[in-house]
Amino acid sequence: MYDVVFIGDLIESPTLKSLKVDPELLLRCRGEIGDFHLTYKDGDGKVREVKTGTIVVNITAEREKPLPGVLSFEDDLPEGKEVDCLIFIQDYQTISPAIMSNRGLKMAISAAKKFPEIQVYYFYRSMRFIKDNDRLFEEARRLGILFLKYEKGNLVISAAGEVSYNREDISLRLEGKILMAPEIKPAEGLERVARILNLEMGPAGFLQVENVYLQSTLSGRRGVYILGGSRGPTAYSNLVEEAEYTLNEIGFLLQDIKPLVNDRREVDDQKCILCYTCYRICPHGAIERDEELDAMKVLNLACQGCNACISHCPASAISIVEDNNELIETGLRVLMCENSARTAWERMAGKDRFSDLKIETIPCAGSIKKEDIYHYLRNSADRLLILGCFEESCKHLSGDRKAYRIVNEVNERLKVLNLGENRVIFKRLAPRMEEDLAGLLSRWKEGNCNL
Repeated sequence: MYDVVFIGDLIESPTLKSLKVDPELLLRCRGEIGDFHLTYKDGDGKVREVKTGTIVVNITAEREKPLPGVLSFEDDLPEGKEVDCLIFIQDYQTISPAIMSNRGLKMAISAAKKFPEIQVYYFYRSMRFIKDNDRLFEEARRLGILFLKYEKGNLVISAAGEVSYNREDISLRLEGKILMAPEIKPAEGLERVARILNLEMGPAGFLQVENVYLQSTLSGRRGVYILGGSRGPTAYSNLVEEAEYTLNEIGFLLQDIKPLVNDRREVDDQKCILCYTCYRICPHGAIERDEELDAMKVLNLACQGCNACISHCPASAISIVEDNNELIETGLRVLMCENSARTAWERMAGKDRFSDLKIETIPCAGSIKKEDIYHYLRNSADRLLILGCFEESCKHLSGDRKAYRIVNEVNERLKVLNLGENRVIFKRLAPRMEEDLAGLLSRWKEGNCNL
């Protein structure tokens, strides 16, 4: 079991057990945060499966030169004797990310220092300031680098490599070595990784839509994080900080993973038609196929409670189930009709001796449903006592008779399934029978079913 699997480049961590998987060799992803199952091919072509608590997609983005035959901000500087001037061009097709402003300024400064006899020009549409870009900009100006702001249309590069720049007050024709900021493009195969991990892609083809209000490395799927070139151009501005923050969060999160919502979403396997609508519509990758039931299932730890699956399911097979943690804490529960047993309970002395019972008030014993009773009896040690009115006192006409019939049906079913006998009992009480109630509850606690 790994703490984190990196799809792409590995980032070493002294505290997390990690594994690197080649994006091209990733085959399948199942499960949820804390229990992901990844299938992939190793270097020998053998199919492997590993378990991991989290996943980090960290695939280097591709760099594409805006024009052929030019140098990139990431290439080495040309030899000074080869050119009369050096021409740096940023933002030629699209506005460059801030990291390219940083690299371009550093490269231009290096060129000005290395070749003081050569004029360095720097064309830009938008100077992006991060880290020490402002300091670099001022240093470059002191070194005599000529900065020229341009808009689309007033900077033209000919096929022969001549740069024409025209502005109201300036007209330049330059021949020299051109260095351009590369465009950052999604890596080939990133879409395939997104499909396997069930992640939504942004409009530019990266794995995240830009949103300054959210933690930058989060994905829509809980437990899956996006770093570096998988996230997009802006990710390169704070690579080290984002990686450190993400790994720290993973270490903290794996100590205690809890559901994000109190209620569970469940799929009725008898209604599910395996149309995969819920799988496609869920923005959090919280739904997958249950191979045993041959139906879809909701991953409880991944679900964020948006209910998109419920709204779009054509078979109405998904519903909300409220979890009652108290039912797990005790096996003894009492449901009291508000018109009879509850009144007797309030009049009864010495209630402290029954503090271990979970007592719930209901409007009528007849309001309880069979599925509710089965829910109360989830654990083998659970028992349920339902206290209602006498028949002639029931304000809901046939409520007590309905409760008596339902309890008998449930007990008969439990007996047939060898799940125990007399685990749910129905008794009638009047509002002034507080002493009878005390004796009944005492026998119930002791496990006496002959009430």
